Amino acid sequence: MFRAEWLLGVALMLPSLACAQGAAPRPAPPRTAASAPRASAYVVDIQAPKELRDALRRGLDLERWKDYGDLRQEQLRSLVEEVPGQARQVLEALGYFSPRVEVRLDATRQPWRVLLRVQAGEPSRVVAVQLRVLGPEGTPVEALQSDLLRHWSLGDGSVFDSANWQSAKSDALLRLSTRRYAAARIVASRALVDPARHAVRLSVDFETGPDFRFGPLSVHGLRRYPESVVRNLAPWSQGDPYAQEPLLHLQQRLQDSRYFRSATVGAPLSGAQGDQLPVAVNVIEQRAQRLGFGVGYSSNTGARTQVDYGNLDLFGQALRLSSSVKLETLQQSLGATLQFPRRHDGANYGIDAQVLHSDIQGLTTRSQSLGLQRRRSDGPIQTIQSLQFINEQQQLTGGPVSSNMALMPGYTWTRRRLDSPLDPTRGNLLSAQIGGGARALLSDQNFLRLYVHVLQYLPLGPDNQLILRGELGQVLSPSADGIPQQELFRAGGIGSVRGYPYQSLGLVQDGAVVGGRALFTAGVEGVHWVLPRWGAALFVDAGNAADSFRSLHPVLGYGVGLRWRSPVGLVSVNLAHGRAIGSTRLEFNAGVSF
Repeated sequence: MFRAEWLLGVALMLPSLACAQGAAPRPAPPRTAASAPRASAYVVDIQAPKELRDALRRGLDLERWKDYGDLRQEQLRSLVEEVPGQARQVLEALGYFSPRVEVRLDATRQPWRVLLRVQAGEPSRVVAVQLRVLGPEGTPVEALQSDLLRHWSLGDGSVFDSANWQSAKSDALLRLSTRRYAAARIVASRALVDPARHAVRLSVDFETGPDFRFGPLSVHGLRRYPESVVRNLAPWSQGDPYAQEPLLHLQQRLQDSRYFRSATVGAPLSGAQGDQLPVAVNVIEQRAQRLGFGVGYSSNTGARTQVDYGNLDLFGQALRLSSSVKLETLQQSLGATLQFPRRHDGANYGIDAQVLHSDIQGLTTRSQSLGLQRRRSDGPIQTIQSLQFINEQQQLTGGPVSSNMALMPGYTWTRRRLDSPLDPTRGNLLSAQIGGGARALLSDQNFLRLYVHVLQYLPLGPDNQLILRGELGQVLSPSADGIPQQELFRAGGIGSVRGYPYQSLGLVQDGAVVGGRALFTAGVEGVHWVLPRWGAALFVDAGNAADSFRSLHPVLGYGVGLRWRSPVGLVSVNLAHGRAIGSTRLEFNAGVSF
């Protein structure tokens, strides 16, 4: 039989556990006459299982007063008398309801010694869990009860302790309150303990309260932008069932939009209007314009000087303009992107234009491009529908200039599941692209371009990680003639096959390297973090680009590297050897190559 008196004991565990965790204030020592002799310094010897020893030390007043210099002998004896009761409270909070506790004070030696022996016995385990959820009408809701039981953390067979008991109840209540039932509460909870059988039966009763729905949305703090900039980011409509997750999504979208320096989103219960919860958004706007300058270096394209200009409110219509001039050793570019505010359907539309000049591996190209894009993000998934026009002039070393033109519809699907965009340690990225052109639609060649990129981060303990990378691409066409070089494939350099100069792997034509219609690269890298911000790496890469997979012969690159987690992202320095060319290169890169 379960003894009802243990129910009160379990309820009384909570203040004891808080005391054991250091939350309770120290009690005043027992008062004695001023003439009473002082106690000598004393030590406490706790003989108990290792996993219980620290909890006992935290829960005993005797331990907390050990360093009190003015403790008197009578006070010490009084503290020793309280040890058995306090020790049992600590042990009961950890699930041990039948312990044997012995304490003895040895005053014959200096310093005095307090010996505490504990035989904890067998811990009590959960043998039954009953959860009852009363819905808005006051009747049980079986679906909610089943859902809470599936996610209940203190299930059958678990060792019962007060901390996990409170945590399990809090988690269950949070699951209700963040899904439609913001006013959910616990109305009763019981832990019935049978110490003889070391068994505990748990039961919790919940009330959901009203079935809330999203009410009107109010926006505060706007001075420059129309309210539609905020409202179109909300992933719900008024009247939809309430949940906390959409509120978090809206706050993240506001912060990612670049319009606002800060944003908070809330739906306080105090503002409830019947079964509707109004949502309040408070924002602080960013400065509309910014001008940036930068210098840098990459072993791919050499030294870099860059000027960026951005305007978040072009023409006073919340149009976002991003433009940059980039001057690098091997290529130079001028580009601009105009993005429209997000629509209510979740789509972002944009226009981009770029002028690019490059001189890499004996191939000089000059291109002008204009594109239209429709982007949509849904959690980790991003999709891009695009239409791009490219006009390109290319020239091999000392050769004539030829022109290529293409009007390309395209589609890109990307899934990012990374723990950090700047310095990922776990997760993966998968991206797939498809696009093409036709002679009937302003292109010089009929072609279909396919490309897949995979990146995987695997943690190997706290100080090691494995990075796997691969890419595969193919252009299906009668020939490569008439296809712009940026739609063909070359390999080599950081983010590709290390140990080879940037874009040096491809088709050799009149002493220059041009793009091919087939691409394969793969890489494996192991990193050991010697210090929190400094690591050493070993890597092996393989791959190549060619006119077809039949003629593609992968080459090998390998080496060692240094990694630094800088405040602005990962910095990599590699000493890479290209086996096919028999040379070793020092390579440098800042940021993660996606």
